[in-house]
Amino acid sequence: AFLSVLDQTPNLEDQIPKVKSYLAQFCARAIISDLVTIGELAAPLENGNHFPLFLLCLQQVAKRKDPDWLTDLFLQSKVNMNKMLPECDQNKERMLEVLDGRGLGFLFPLMKLEKELLNQLKKDSSPQGIYKWIRDNISLKLHTDPGFVNILITSFLQFIDFKIFAQEEPTEEQLAAPTKEQLDQEKQMLQEFKPVAQKFLHDQVNLQVCALYALQVHCNTSSFPKGMLLRYFVNLYDMEIIEEESFLAWKEDITQEFPGKGKALFQVNQWLTWLETAEEEESDGEED
Repeated sequence: AFLSVLDQTPNLEDQIPKVKSYLAQFCARAIISDLVTIGELAAPLENGNHFPLFLLCLQQVAKRKDPDWLTDLFLQSKVNMNKMLPECDQNKERMLEVLDGRGLGFLFPLMKLEKELLNQLKKDSSPQGIYKWIRDNISLKLHTDPGFVNILITSFLQFIDFKIFAQEEPTEEQLAAPTKEQLDQEKQMLQEFKPVAQKFLHDQVNLQVCALYALQVHCNTSSFPKGMLLRYFVNLYDMEIIEEESFLAWKEDITQEFPGKGKALFQVNQWLTWLETAEEEESDGEED
């Protein structure tokens, strides 16, 4: 019945201008009564189909339930909000703009924090300053969220580039040919960040893999400057920020969620082969 009404919506709007609002109220009650899931509602509305009906539905749910209830339900649905927008608007910045405009920004508590965390790092990048800011601004239950780990690592990588090259977005040429002094500074800053990284990665392989994906995307955004990814892999390993198991788990993972995996593997595959061999030799030695 819902799909049938959807098909007729363009024609109905001529007679009933607020038909989408009425339909959204109906869908909201169905979601709250557990008659339909958010995922089931989203499926026929992907890529901005009947936009902004999906957002109207969420707004109607938000009027009837508290934000935490809706946020938990939305996260459980695994719906990709970006895909619910028209194709021309499918990017993170536009998505946040649209959600904020409809009072739904609370559904993505972490996304707004990326710029805020980067700005905080520029003010105070000491481990104590970072700890305090995170404690004061990010809910404790999000500290082990993969999205938080992604933002933490991404913000710090951006901060390193900003400090080394003294600008927000270094050119590809600058990133591809850092001086020895810049390389030393990069390594020193990573060493200073080590206590923060270790605290929030919690020796958990899944979170460490998230950190590697954040690094992969950072390098991909800059068109994979020569040597950057391998350099970070080696330093993260030597500083014991990322464990062997996590590097190998990243290598074997086949998710398509993060761009640049093929190019990333090409750059670090030889090192990963060495790491895997070294780990096998270490295991054989322990058995002997």
